[in-house]
Amino acid sequence: MNLSIKRRSQFPDGFSAWLAGKLSRVTSSGELIPEIDGLRFLAISAVILHHTMSIYLPRSGRVGVVRTPDEWFAAASASWLIYPAYCGHFGVHLFFVISGFILALPFARRSLNGLPPPGLKSYYLRRVTRIEPPYVLCLVLCYFQLWQKTGEGLSLLPHLIASLFYSHGLIYGYGSRINEVTWSLEIEIQFYLLVPLLVRLFMLRSALARRALLVGLIVFFGLLSQWYLVNAPFAPLRHTLPNFLHYFLAGFLLADFYLAGQAHEVRKYFSWDLATIVAATAIPVVLINYYRYTFLLPFLVALLYAGCYLGRLSNSLIRRRWIVITGGMCYTFYLYHVLVIGGVMAQTTWLMSAASPFAFDFLLQGLVVCVPIFIVCSWLFVYTEKPFMRWSLSARPASAITASTSD
Repeated sequence: MNLSIKRRSQFPDGFSAWLAGKLSRVTSSGELIPEIDGLRFLAISAVILHHTMSIYLPRSGRVGVVRTPDEWFAAASASWLIYPAYCGHFGVHLFFVISGFILALPFARRSLNGLPPPGLKSYYLRRVTRIEPPYVLCLVLCYFQLWQKTGEGLSLLPHLIASLFYSHGLIYGYGSRINEVTWSLEIEIQFYLLVPLLVRLFMLRSALARRALLVGLIVFFGLLSQWYLVNAPFAPLRHTLPNFLHYFLAGFLLADFYLAGQAHEVRKYFSWDLATIVAATAIPVVLINYYRYTFLLPFLVALLYAGCYLGRLSNSLIRRRWIVITGGMCYTFYLYHVLVIGGVMAQTTWLMSAASPFAFDFLLQGLVVCVPIFIVCSWLFVYTEKPFMRWSLSARPASAITASTSD
């Protein structure tokens, strides 16, 4: 189904309706879960906040380059705003949970109903035709931009090739020099390849046994990451799926409960809004205490997402039209937002002043970059991502489309 058509019929006439239809993504089935795009909005907003602060700090001259947690915590003496901005990096992990949910859903639904799983050919074809073209285009553009900026075209070529094959972290042990944010997409690809195997968990007919196994695996991989992989002496190990698998499995757990809830009417309660607040408060606390209790984060994310789905106020918020639409464009926003932020701030350094209050100076820059991010990334979504949504959909057989969910 063309999601833009479905949404356009729901929105008032006029420019707002036209723009909403233009910017709405195309989904591969008739099932739309607006909460998913609302949660994507939360995740991409957190990531943009993090990178806006990380670029602002050295450009403003207040603090040097911040990359490691210790550098962020040392910089936090300048302002309390640095703490939530640091925590914004966790938006990537929020995406991992969403990916686990989305990719598990069609497999789990069919398995729990005693039906054969979706065809692997259509599953992998969807990943290639939907995700690969915008990714390749972005990397090529970033490569030529870096070549022009640094003159290091030949020396950057091996990094481009490694990034194109989603293996830069495995080869070099750090994020891509071409586009640093693509490290998470390399993890996503490792997960995509293993999903058909991992979803065999849903062959367990006992809901209690299935969920207990999922909880056990989340704790196991969470502890493995906390105790070893996150600081593994062999750097490429940090860029492998086992270091993040607990977040994807939290998405599996949410998919299990979601399918169970479809059997009856789901009501919204204010008590779940309290769960949203508790989770949203606890996650930064755990992140700031970086080396302790991080294995709990997947459960806190699951609680946050459950609160956003079941809470009356939380659900109403994340289902707002422009929140849902912007969340649907998150892939393009993710690929290009650092380039836009860096480009804008290179022209607005004259607005920065170390003599101004930190909050005022940073928030001014944040407001200045928000509009270009939305305009540029929305334009890129329409012309570099959305066409491949339609192409991917048209390339699939009808049986594969009806077996899938909103992606």
